Amino acid sequence: MEQCDSLSSFSPFELRMLIRAGDPRIKTTTGLQANVVVLPSLLSKDFEEFCRNNVAPLPLLYVSKPGEMTCKPLAQHADIR
Repeated sequence: MEQCDSLSSFSPFELRMLIRAGDPRIKTTTGLQANVVVLPSLLSKDFEEFCRNNVAPLPLLYVSKPGEMTCKPLAQHADIR
């Protein structure tokens, strides 16, 4: 947990840059990154419900709109294409 506390002042963009640069303060990316799941819109509500029922292993951080290629609340400059 010490690693996360020492990096908590960085924005998501800054953290991504530190990870890419191989910053020695970052021993693991566990707790610093999230996975992206891309689903057909037909399945999105079911997956959202599944995540809400399984919060510990599947925290749902953001639900995009169909065709949205960014995730501004979590990563201002990210493009998930």
